Amino acid sequence: MLPVWLFAAYLFVAYALHEQSRIEQEALWIARQVSLVVDGEIVNLKTLLEGLSKAPALADDDLQAFGTEASRLVQGTDQVITLRDLGGRALASTESAKGSEPSAEPLTPEEREHLDLAGVLVSNVFAAPGSNAYRIAVTRQVSGSKGQALLLSMSVPTERIRLAMLPAVPAGWTVAVGDREGNYVARSKLHGEVTGKPGLPEYLAKVVGRSGTFRSRNFEGTTLLAGYYRSPYSDWFYTANVPLSDVQAPLWWSLAQIGATGLTALLVSLALGYVVGTRFTKATVDLAARADALGSGSEVEPLSTTVAEFDSVAQAMIKAGRAIAERTRELETVLDTAPVAVWFTYDPQARQVIRNRFAAELMGLSTESRRSFGTPDLVIDTLAYKNGQPVSREDRPLSRAMRGEETHSEEFAYTLPSGEQRYLLSSARPIRSAEGSIIGAVQISLDISERKRGEEQRQLLVKELNHRVKNTLAVVQAIAGQTIRTATSLAQAGAALSSRLISLAKAHDLLTRENWSGADLQILIAASIEPHAPLARFDLSGERVWLPPNIALSFALALHELTTNAIKYGALSNSTGSISISWKVEEGETSRVLELDWHEKGGPPVARGKRGFGTELLHRIFEYEGGGVTLNYEQSGLHCAFRVGLLPGRETLPTGTGALPADLPR
Repeated sequence: MLPVWLFAAYLFVAYALHEQSRIEQEALWIARQVSLVVDGEIVNLKTLLEGLSKAPALADDDLQAFGTEASRLVQGTDQVITLRDLGGRALASTESAKGSEPSAEPLTPEEREHLDLAGVLVSNVFAAPGSNAYRIAVTRQVSGSKGQALLLSMSVPTERIRLAMLPAVPAGWTVAVGDREGNYVARSKLHGEVTGKPGLPEYLAKVVGRSGTFRSRNFEGTTLLAGYYRSPYSDWFYTANVPLSDVQAPLWWSLAQIGATGLTALLVSLALGYVVGTRFTKATVDLAARADALGSGSEVEPLSTTVAEFDSVAQAMIKAGRAIAERTRELETVLDTAPVAVWFTYDPQARQVIRNRFAAELMGLSTESRRSFGTPDLVIDTLAYKNGQPVSREDRPLSRAMRGEETHSEEFAYTLPSGEQRYLLSSARPIRSAEGSIIGAVQISLDISERKRGEEQRQLLVKELNHRVKNTLAVVQAIAGQTIRTATSLAQAGAALSSRLISLAKAHDLLTRENWSGADLQILIAASIEPHAPLARFDLSGERVWLPPNIALSFALALHELTTNAIKYGALSNSTGSISISWKVEEGETSRVLELDWHEKGGPPVARGKRGFGTELLHRIFEYEGGGVTLNYEQSGLHCAFRVGLLPGRETLPTGTGALPADLPR
């Protein structure tokens, strides 16, 4: 029945498509016929203008008489005649109401060219001010009394165009006329609602070239089949439209007939097939269930059927199931005993895998609830890296083995869904059939995570040690060089160098106790000044601030220089002087700035001296740290202001930092 049904469908569809093509040609023909009718009406208007252009008053340049003659010509009609020069200035008109004449703008080059070629220019639709009346104008060029070029126009309402084309519009069709800008001039239906208004952009975009057909929606949302023709005389376009549902009605009717006939035949065939194939279908379902049981590792039960061939296949499945179960138990025992992770796959995409107990533990799976060995399961979705580069699943050992590659002892880093990272040393190779084709793959992996973490820790410690030693040697070298260059004697150089190195060593001790994570500012200040002067002569005030290691070392050296200078020349050189140290942190949206003031009081009068090593040291170390130092030699004592940028977001001391010593001044 099916070939007959399809052949009948072909015949019906071919007929419907032929009808559709015929209607498209009819739409083109209607659009062209309407254009001829409207062009004829425009020719009539042109003829009136040609007769008027030969009026003696125009040749005599008697514009008033010419206007009277033009008014008599259009008296009792809705026509308006206008005479204007090429610049758009009206010279005579039969209508005083502004807007009944065409645009007073000068002609564009395109309009001028069309006027020269066709001898007449048909305007776009325009509206008369103060009313909803839309008009069009026909213009031709005439000569004045002195031979100058003038434009003689006659405008009529767009309703006249609609009335002219109605006799050429067949029943059931909608014909529309559009001007060069895509605005409606006239429409056989709903003319008053659309005249002068722009057409739908999606509709106008398909009016390309001289003529053609297309499908589009109208204002009401109805899909239309349209034929269009653009008149070379007026450059307007004419469209003949019919609802696409009317065009497709024969096709749908044909399809309905075919469907009803085919459905009847199909129901009869199904009834016969059901009667004949009931026993065969039941046997097929039972056999498929046993095949599923064999594939899933379940026990295959005997099949009770009158189809002998299916019974033979079922007996073979039972024997195969028993053999597979025995081999599976042997293989599972061996693989669960071996202390390595093993994966098997028979999936070409390597997505379904069989894993042993160690592989399940390695991937973070529970071995207690794990299904029996031999049951395929989805691979764990992990991220893999080799030599620091991401490795896609297609480039991993098991997938490559399914493509015939063999890999040996390759190291991979895996990030499990739990976030844990493991390092595996993996080898893989394909499993081939007796004929040599690839039927599966196997991968064996050793967990080397602890070994890799140990290696990384050792490398990190070596790098950290090298970094600390280089930084310390660089600081010592700078201090020694500057001390020797500014010292007046070898003894002075030795004493100054020793004092500065001791201050640096104390800062190192403080940072070492904090594992070089940084230092508390107040504890650092106390540790820097305590070896040189009693803490009772210092007034410390400020919030808790945690300094990074590099800034902590810089402050330790700076405080040592300031304390030594105060002992020699400043507030600590007598028994009455004191030093105030205050600090605060300015918080910004993207930055934190530490401001620290060293202010000496009660010492001998201060005089600005030459810039020695101590001053040079203060400026250099804090310029290097991205900050600045300001020294003011005030009458009351030295005032030193530090401004140093800190890392944003570090507002509290690290966990484990102890409280301040009880004897520190606060």
